[in-house]
Amino acid sequence: MNTLLHRCRAQLPHTCAGPDLIVLQPWGPVAPSAGKVPWCRWDGLPAHINSLAQRAYWELLSHRRDQSIVALGRSGAGKTTCCEQVLEHLVGLAGSVDGTVSVEKIRATFTVLRAFGSMSTGHSRSATRFTMVMSLDFSATGRVTAAQLQTMLLEKSRVARQPEGEGNFEIFSQMLAGLDLDLRTELYLHQMRDSTSFGMGVWSKPEDKQKAAAAFAQLQGAMETLGISGSEQRAIWRVLAAIYHLGAAGACKVGRKQFMRFEWANRAAEVLGCEYEELNRATFKHHLQQIIEQVKSGLSRRGLEDEETSSGLKMTGVECVEGMASGLYQEVFAAVVSLINRSFSSHHLSMASIMVVDSPGFQNPRHQGKDRAATFEELCHNYTHERLQLLFYQRTFVSTLERYREESVPVQFDLPEPSPGTTVAVVDQNPSQVRLPAGGRAEDKGLFWVLDEEVRVEGSSDNVVLERLCAAFEKKGTGAEESSALRACEQPLQCEIFHQLGQDPVRYDLTGWIHRAKPNLSALDAPQVLHQSKREELQSLFQTRAKLPPICQAVAGLEGTSQQALQRICAMRKTFASSLAAVKRKAVCTQIKLQMDALTSLIRRSQLHFIHCLVPNPVVESRGRQGSLTPPHLGVDKPRAGGPQAPDIPALRVQLAGFHILEALRLHRTGYADHMGLTQFRRQFQALDPPLMRSLMSASEGTDERKVCEAGLRHLSLEKVNIVIRHKTAAEATHRPGAKW
Repeated sequence: MNTLLHRCRAQLPHTCAGPDLIVLQPWGPVAPSAGKVPWCRWDGLPAHINSLAQRAYWELLSHRRDQSIVALGRSGAGKTTCCEQVLEHLVGLAGSVDGTVSVEKIRATFTVLRAFGSMSTGHSRSATRFTMVMSLDFSATGRVTAAQLQTMLLEKSRVARQPEGEGNFEIFSQMLAGLDLDLRTELYLHQMRDSTSFGMGVWSKPEDKQKAAAAFAQLQGAMETLGISGSEQRAIWRVLAAIYHLGAAGACKVGRKQFMRFEWANRAAEVLGCEYEELNRATFKHHLQQIIEQVKSGLSRRGLEDEETSSGLKMTGVECVEGMASGLYQEVFAAVVSLINRSFSSHHLSMASIMVVDSPGFQNPRHQGKDRAATFEELCHNYTHERLQLLFYQRTFVSTLERYREESVPVQFDLPEPSPGTTVAVVDQNPSQVRLPAGGRAEDKGLFWVLDEEVRVEGSSDNVVLERLCAAFEKKGTGAEESSALRACEQPLQCEIFHQLGQDPVRYDLTGWIHRAKPNLSALDAPQVLHQSKREELQSLFQTRAKLPPICQAVAGLEGTSQQALQRICAMRKTFASSLAAVKRKAVCTQIKLQMDALTSLIRRSQLHFIHCLVPNPVVESRGRQGSLTPPHLGVDKPRAGGPQAPDIPALRVQLAGFHILEALRLHRTGYADHMGLTQFRRQFQALDPPLMRSLMSASEGTDERKVCEAGLRHLSLEKVNIVIRHKTAAEATHRPGAKW
């Protein structure tokens, strides 16, 4: 703690934590020289985000193995900024083969992603609401050949429903403020309602509208940098305008399901290039087609899947409109990702990749000084963060100790407890796939599986879900608070899950979660409205998504031409195909788990590097539309007169303990951080023993690497070993991209 604070006061927010990096969000101006990293040996680099990128780049060149850089931390800790800086440094360091990937394109990509995937929340002015993997493919000479963007877990429900004090996606305010008059008239946006049900087009101050218009001009410039044509941009604005008109049209809350304002719904249909009846049928009357198909197929074919799809008949008109809006926005976001990948695509050969992973981060309403319970969407983001934290735990402790046991290396270190897997099990444990502990019951299932089952039970309620969850994971009796990962609250339908190894519990309100777990048929029918549009620009933009299998609709960026991109796409599709039955019945919770399974399977086999982003003071200014200040927590240091707010020491301790950073440092110092596999050692030094190398080349059967290395060491003298070490060190010190040792 003392090291972190002293370095940050010296305008050095980066600190090494073994092989990983800690980034403490600076509470003051950063020195201009803080972003410069000198050329030197990999173990002599200063603590900096660019040093971590260089280390991953050298590991890729030396081991010919994929690398992954994962950013962890709370929402608003600066993870997206760190990921952008890593990508810019890698592209600038290695260079591109033919200019397909450039620093300007990387910056333009993040400008577009912030507009379409970020919003104003209490944690940040621009909080990311999706998880992404940006992959850079490298050739054998160390130059960038191509790039690919893959996104998942988009919080599309925010289009129609936002928590109090938080805004919609930034693209809506930017578009409504920055469109030119001709296009505004064409899209029927010249006459805007004072307020819509989706909360769009509302600015608290006149200068906010001016900033949004300037941001829209910057967005258009970024799209031109990425090669997005004017017709493709107009197609995107059309769908966004249709979403705005759907919010203005609304739906009748009583009586038959229909639009409340016909004229606004008609404008949405005209902008989308379809008839009003087509839009009305896709939004409200999708069950008629199912009834016709059931009658044609016969009563004998009615099974479980038909019962689940019939649950959509119970949706209200408001939910139908919200589902159509969220479905349209998901298609727009996926189309934008496809256009970005088109700009980065290449047919050059590549040998390995560096993948940069960014997620929304850990979220707790208490960090904003709010008394409300967390929502279902916040649970999904926290679950994502816990899964990534579990990867850190497995790489840092489990794999390292297992390697020490295999190599018979004596290390006095016990596996730290608790593990993030305890919290992950509360959300996604499936007894058929995991080994239950002693005393565990077969019916102990995680929240996602309980919701998936109760959705299909007629007359089930949220109270049943909470009772099943507490019966499975809430431990009662002496010492229960220390070992339990879940606790029922005094408030009805509320429970507390102990995230961050129990250091930062989050209170959740399960009201309406069964309804949220049901598939929204209006959202599922939204792609058909775009595919059947009479507008040529809409058809050409969204027709490529129609070719994807339905099981992969939740993931964007499943296109690519390079060998590495095709391998990543195949790995993701294989993960979804492993649970085809759940995907066929459109289980919402199961698809969330499968998306995280696809992400972890994609980066698990690579060499992992982690960035721990810490927030020095969790109490931040509320960035909602009201612009009010969040009430401070008790015990937080007050800001000094004329200076920035002092760091919150207890909050920093909670974050350090929740990441297992101190335990990781102890293992790093106790064990042997620098190591080399037997196969790699033999390949690197076998040239010093020509007879041994000739015998290996003539051998037809598999070789015992340990015996070969022992034989090579017996033949090598100490003088030769010293020579090769000095030669290797000099080569590392003078290494440059594209140079050979």
